[in-house]
Amino acid sequence: MTTRQLPHDPYITAVVDALTAAGLEPTQHWTEDTELDRYRDDDLSGLATMLTAVLEWDGDHPALNRTEHEHGIALLWEHPAEQWLWAPQKANGHLEREPEFLPTLGRYADPAAVVAVVRALLAGEPIPDGHAPYWHEADAVKRAVDAWAAAETSE
Repeated sequence: MTTRQLPHDPYITAVVDALTAAGLEPTQHWTEDTELDRYRDDDLSGLATMLTAVLEWDGDHPALNRTEHEHGIALLWEHPAEQWLWAPQKANGHLEREPEFLPTLGRYADPAAVVAVVRALLAGEPIPDGHAPYWHEADAVKRAVDAWAAAETSE
């Protein structure tokens, strides 16, 4: 976890704010830039890091259907992944399995769409169909993330 501003923080803050306004505030959440980029398969594989955000809802969250996800769920945002990911959690907080992509949620999906998907995941219901709209404020964040990524691979 980091306390300094990262390029994707404004977007993740908007998502967390939308979730909180909908009564679905994560139990905990954080952003970081220290995870190795697991998507690389070039000379920088195992060296370059990626931007990430982790949003967790534990087993005591009031919106969680404990029959479906007894110990909670995690929602992940990773750059350079093109979509959000999610996985149920184990009792120890680790992921129960490899996270799976959420095709409905593109990298900069509108926070309201993230709320709808999280609501469905927590309830153990089907994820809404379609593709979420692009967040109208994403362009500035996208430029900052792209600049961070270019600097990460040029060092």
